[in-house]
Amino acid sequence: MKRLLLVAALAAAGCYSTDGRISTAENNPSGVSSFKAEVRKIEGVVVTTDSNGVTRETRSPLALVSACLARYNNNPDQVPASEKGTPNCPYSIPKGLVDIDVDITALDKSGKALDTFNGPVSFRVTPGDLSGSYSLRWTTLKEGKGSGTVRVSHIYGPVRVWVQDEPPELDYADGGVMDAGALPPSNSGPYSYATGLTAPVSFEEPTLGRVQEPETYSDNRTSPFAAQFLTVGRPPESGAPLVQSCPPGYDPADATKKDPNDGKLMTLVVTGLDPGGFFVTDLTACRVREFTGTGSNVRTPEPDGFLPGTYGSIYIYNYSFPEGLYPGDLLWSLSGSVQDFAGSTQLTFPAWIIREKVRELPPAEWTKYLDQVPVKELTLRHCGLDNVVTPYVTDALCGQSYGNMKMESLESALVKLRRVRFPVAFKNCDFNGNGSVPFFCQGASGGAWKTCADGPSPEDNEMQCNIDCTVGYGEFAGKVCAERNSYIGFGQFPVELSGPGPREAGLEESLPSRTQVITVSTTSRTTSTALTTGVNGQGQVRVWCDTPAFVKFGPAGVTATSADEKLAARTRLDHVLTGNELYVAFLADGEVINKGQCHVALNSRTRVNIITRDAVPDLQVDCSEADSDAERKRQCQLLHEATYNVTGHLKQVTAARPRWIVSPRDADDVCCFPGPAGECPRPLKQCPAE
Repeated sequence: MKRLLLVAALAAAGCYSTDGRISTAENNPSGVSSFKAEVRKIEGVVVTTDSNGVTRETRSPLALVSACLARYNNNPDQVPASEKGTPNCPYSIPKGLVDIDVDITALDKSGKALDTFNGPVSFRVTPGDLSGSYSLRWTTLKEGKGSGTVRVSHIYGPVRVWVQDEPPELDYADGGVMDAGALPPSNSGPYSYATGLTAPVSFEEPTLGRVQEPETYSDNRTSPFAAQFLTVGRPPESGAPLVQSCPPGYDPADATKKDPNDGKLMTLVVTGLDPGGFFVTDLTACRVREFTGTGSNVRTPEPDGFLPGTYGSIYIYNYSFPEGLYPGDLLWSLSGSVQDFAGSTQLTFPAWIIREKVRELPPAEWTKYLDQVPVKELTLRHCGLDNVVTPYVTDALCGQSYGNMKMESLESALVKLRRVRFPVAFKNCDFNGNGSVPFFCQGASGGAWKTCADGPSPEDNEMQCNIDCTVGYGEFAGKVCAERNSYIGFGQFPVELSGPGPREAGLEESLPSRTQVITVSTTSRTTSTALTTGVNGQGQVRVWCDTPAFVKFGPAGVTATSADEKLAARTRLDHVLTGNELYVAFLADGEVINKGQCHVALNSRTRVNIITRDAVPDLQVDCSEADSDAERKRQCQLLHEATYNVTGHLKQVTAARPRWIVSPRDADDVCCFPGPAGECPRPLKQCPAE
């Protein structure tokens, strides 16, 4: 231990080399011992390239945390320059690039300026990453003095720039060094490995929301802090516990309104455990406004302007069951390495400090924090569907786009699926028996599903089988099908969301323009927009009326008469379109009651994956209604006829189809709305009345 402390002390003094040698006059002919480094300016920078390929860089002041701005009338111009970037007034964590201008002086072993030092010095930053060209990773000192700009990203907490007499940090690609021409001359050195660092510049400390929120709006698969080891939160014995600093702009119409969680103590609650780790949600995470500008990939904006989630949940991969933790426990802090696994962000090699163990309380209080965790109902709008009548190719797979930030904001959070249907068919598409089935991707500009690789594949027949089953083509049109190989290997299977339409009909209303509403009367009235089946070949239409009506399907100009099918009030009709059936006509059956409205919508056939084998191991999902055993046959019929509510943690698996997966925690997270038999399949319970 003493040797380690000595080495650390020498390194801090700038006298320790990377090969373990202590600098001496013999191996340090420059005489430099350390560097004095001072931050002259720090600003955000945006790099843009126009249509002519011309690159421009624009600098702007960094945002300050809300608590500091509040002391100066929320006006950053009133904040003294000397206070910005101090522990009393830290900068907000920037999402983009930051340029730090540094003045540097070489020092000898006595701490005096050394005007004989000439040559390059390199930069690094902690915490954070160097970004951009090598020209922004080193500078040249002449007669012991110089200045330079270091470009950094992914910074938080107390940030220091290090100045080092050693080669710059290199980036590699395709087996070589990138941009090698921007490096210092090859004859630079010998290097002394002397070091100096700036005083810390204070940024806000990371929250779960900042760890999870992607840096760009085009890709939701990575965290900006991937590969960094960081700590979220702080126990009281280590200083003041972390409080939320929510950004301004909570209400664009009233600048004085703040996020209700601004300034609140961060509250991390354990929401569930599994054999490899646990999930955590920050109850006080700040709400995040939805960006709908260019590049946002928002198909249908959120009505209130906020994303459905806060990015405030994460999975902690512990490599084993987290002994000593229980759902509902509170944590002071979480530490670990930020990793992206299959598209989901998680902390690995974790450590945590417990704030409150709920199992030490009376049983009636074990869920007092879990009961405060918001459980968002997953809707078609969150899945990324357009708010239009005509379907789109990716409608069938919830959250297929990597630019879907609605789903990303809910990653690792508890969500609820309402009135979903389970598979009625299981198909093994592993024809060659190698234990895997190729997944698939959507074509360009809304084209049909295709291979994700370039060119044909020897397993194209397996891929097409997977497409037909998962999306609902061919023999599986109109059915919910699960690919059996994926189910056996990973336990996942798709369920179909309820689809657009009135909530009273067991459907959901997040995309009102998907539903055509017809006011019925004693004269036949017809839908105005054709019910085209679109690229998915889906032709199931749902009809629901609040008044008795006669219904007729047909081509343009179709009319309904009293001889047509009668639909009782508040009864849903599911109809598969055939031939020229593109419109629906209605005629009131007697006196019009209620609003006298009929609702018509195509079933979007939108699917999401779930995993029930850990939560409900006795639930037999892969079953057959042709089973020779009478009881197994009956249970299978009950399973297929019912609809289900499912609550669980939401995760992304990029190779899965659908790529988003909901994992319930136990049997209480899955309940059933029975079919005609009025009974749920074992061992599920009936859902409470809605």
